[in-house]
Amino acid sequence: MTRRESLTRMAAALAVACAPKLCRAVEGIRPLRLAISVETLAGANVNDARAAYMVWIRQVASHYGIQTAAPVPEVFVPSEVLIRYVHQNAIDAYGITALELAKLLDWTDPDSLVLQDYLIDGMEYLLLVHSNSHINTIADLRNGRIVSHLHRDMVLSPAWLGTLLAANNLPQADHFFAAQALNDKVNQVVLPVFFRRADAACLARRDWEMATELNPQLGRDLRVLAVSPKIIPIAMGFRRSTSAEARKALIDSIQKISSFTAGQQIVALYQSRAFGVRPITAMKTTLDMVHQYERVSGQQPAVRKGQS
Repeated sequence: MTRRESLTRMAAALAVACAPKLCRAVEGIRPLRLAISVETLAGANVNDARAAYMVWIRQVASHYGIQTAAPVPEVFVPSEVLIRYVHQNAIDAYGITALELAKLLDWTDPDSLVLQDYLIDGMEYLLLVHSNSHINTIADLRNGRIVSHLHRDMVLSPAWLGTLLAANNLPQADHFFAAQALNDKVNQVVLPVFFRRADAACLARRDWEMATELNPQLGRDLRVLAVSPKIIPIAMGFRRSTSAEARKALIDSIQKISSFTAGQQIVALYQSRAFGVRPITAMKTTLDMVHQYERVSGQQPAVRKGQS
C-alpha cells in the first residue's frame, strides 16, 4: 500500500468514527476558519498533504471531542486566493510562506506565529561548489549552471540568491546564471556538482549534513561557497481579530498532535516533531530579506492597510 493510499484510508476511517463529534465546538467559541497556501508544499504531493491534513483535523476532534478548526473545502489554496481570503476576513488562521506573510503583516496577530520545531531558531541555505573548481566567489558563477532543491523549506531560495547577487552588484538570477534547475531529491541536487555536470547546488544545511552523513565523500569533494542568514520560510499565522480563546484552542491542538499515534504519522509527513509559538519579531531577519528582495527584483511592494 502506498503512503497516499494509507493516508486516504486513515482519513476515511476517522471521518466515519469522528463524524458526530466534528459538529461540536467549545461552548461559545467558533472554530477558526483555516486555509493553507499551496506554496508551503513545494516538492510535496498535494493529495498526500490534503489526506494528512484531514487525518489531523479528525484526530483532534476525536481526541478532544471538540472542533478547533474549520478548513476551507480545498484546504490548500493558491497564494493569491489565500491573501484575498485574509483581506476579506474569510479565514482566521493560515499556513503561509514568509513571502506571503510579508504581504499580510497588517492583518496578522503579531504575537502568535506557530512554527515547526526545527524552524524556531531559523535555518540556513547553502550554496555548494566542487572543491576542485576555480569558483571562489559568487561572481565566479556567472553563466554557470545551478541546481536547487525543490522543497517547501526552500521557498526563500530565490529571495536569498537574489539578495546575494544584488549585494555583489551582480544581475538577478535569470540574467546571471546560464541554467537553473530544480529537483526534489537531495542526491540529484548535489551529485551533478559532484560529477561536474553543474557548477553549484543550493539546499538547506540540514539536508546537506544528512547527505554527507550518508556519503562522507560528498563532504570531502564539495565545499560551501555561501551561507544564508538564519531564516524561517514557513509559519502559521492568525488574523488580529481572532478571539484569544479560539486561537489558544487551535494552537493547543497543534502542539499536542504528537501525543497520539495518528498525530505522530502526520507530523512525520512534514518532517517535524513538535511546534512552538513565537512573535513575528522572530522573523525580522527573514522579513528584512524578503523586503530587500522585493526592492532588488522590482517586485510590487506589499499593499498596507490605508494604502490604495
